[in-house]
Amino acid sequence: MGWLDRILGRKEVSPKNAASLNLADADSWFETFGGSRVASGVIVNESTAMRFSAVFACVRLIGGAIASAPVKIYRRRRDDGREIAPGHTIASMLRVRPNRFMTAATFWRFLAQSKVLQGNAYAHVIRTRSGDPVALYPIAPRNVAIYWAWELGLDKLPGVERNRLFYRVTWEDGAQSMIDQDDMLHIPNVGWDGKRGLSTISAAAQGIGLGLAAEKSSAAFFANGMQSAFALQYPAKMTPEAVEMIRAHISERYAGAHNHHKPLVLTEGGEAKQLSMTADDAQLIQSRQFSVIDICRFFGVPPVMVGETEKTSSWGAGVEQMARWFTTFTLNDHLTAFEQELEVKIFRGDGHFAEFDESELTRGDTKTRGEYYRTARGSMQEPGFMTVNEIRSAEGLPPIAGGDTMQRPAETRGGKADA
Repeated sequence: MGWLDRILGRKEVSPKNAASLNLADADSWFETFGGSRVASGVIVNESTAMRFSAVFACVRLIGGAIASAPVKIYRRRRDDGREIAPGHTIASMLRVRPNRFMTAATFWRFLAQSKVLQGNAYAHVIRTRSGDPVALYPIAPRNVAIYWAWELGLDKLPGVERNRLFYRVTWEDGAQSMIDQDDMLHIPNVGWDGKRGLSTISAAAQGIGLGLAAEKSSAAFFANGMQSAFALQYPAKMTPEAVEMIRAHISERYAGAHNHHKPLVLTEGGEAKQLSMTADDAQLIQSRQFSVIDICRFFGVPPVMVGETEKTSSWGAGVEQMARWFTTFTLNDHLTAFEQELEVKIFRGDGHFAEFDESELTRGDTKTRGEYYRTARGSMQEPGFMTVNEIRSAEGLPPIAGGDTMQRPAETRGGKADA
């Protein structure tokens, strides 16, 4: 039992000025219990939104990118530089196994998905009696309630600031715990109001609802029988029996791949007319394409990265530049939030900090990478900023003898380089 639980006696605390839920207000009802009803009539929440392919692809892409970037711990030097600190006690916890039940990839993916889907990512920091972190346990956002100290009356305790945050966690077995802000990693999404971030699903609810409604309409369109490619027209009125006979004959004689090139033979003055797509059908397809682009805009993901390639070539340097744009302007935003929270809550100003290594995410092709390393190694005229062994380490290769020397420009005398 933590010190907060001992003080509160594990009793239910009624925060001051708590807002009551108006059951007559549909928006309040759906927001409280997860989701909101949008203009299309669809209820949009985390579960329904993930059934929309564009949402699923964006969340998978962001979560997978963060999970695949290894976490490295650095030590700050007095000259404002930094150096790798591989022997740090929590290096393995951040990079391999944050707790006994999951790997680091699963842990970071869960936090990334919680951040973008529900607006907040939480992880409980488990510490030893001396205060050293030994494990990180993710917590589902729906199980967390956040209070200011003054809402709980804890600001009257010595040393507790009025605006200090406290997290009440309801565990899966129904038990509750109150956790201080120093022992809770909290990475909010955009729109943070001091307590919670704004869920991307909530912000994009109208667009997601439109996409879900369009997919539902398309499914019903196919379930009821898609329109034919052509129609048969006869000058005289036909009996129902004759109509069914012609349909059966056409299906038996011309349906299937093996009959694809056989000419259509019509008798009794029959004519075959090609059917074009109706305006409603075209609008349905257009609305689905717009929904994909709109969702990508909310998540900050280039549409080509989730398979929307109608107006973009799927090959060449353009897509590579989009991937770099995604890393620079979208992924870095998420990673910086994670890194700063780790520095404040885990390292507590001990001179160490953690960074996600994005080198694997921004690697180009072999030629581009070779040109970069050639520049990094330096030349007779330009100084280098990477040694041979640092380059080999980046490529996963072992060091070699003499590979730790940094290339320096050759000094010249009278226009000739020194020997």
